[in-house]
Amino acid sequence: MTRGPAAATPEEYLAAAPADQALALRTVLGRLLDALPGAQTVISYGIIVVRVDGRAFVGLSAARTHCSLHLMSTVAASSLAEVLPEGRLVGATVHFSADAPLGPATVRTIVEARRHVLD
Repeated sequence: MTRGPAAATPEEYLAAAPADQALALRTVLGRLLDALPGAQTVISYGIIVVRVDGRAFVGLSAARTHCSLHLMSTVAASSLAEVLPEGRLVGATVHFSADAPLGPATVRTIVEARRHVLD
């Protein structure tokens, strides 16, 4: 299922997304890549996926009314349920608005929760 614009590369995805969402997604993606040295980005399942050691770590997408960070782990989502400093947890996805991208501390919290699941 495609979420957001159809694209073959993360750059194409961001270029095709609405400008405000693209900026928010770029901001969060930059924060993820800062926290995950050596990570790679690809398009998978129609969204931007951040891979660590060849494995899907998290995903990013644009929806009609919000942006999403897909945790790709219900275990990670459960561990974030009571501690997520911003955004809104819906299942295993963190929703955030284009005018309020997830901050560096939130991204680090998410990365640590997701890493814990992979270890």
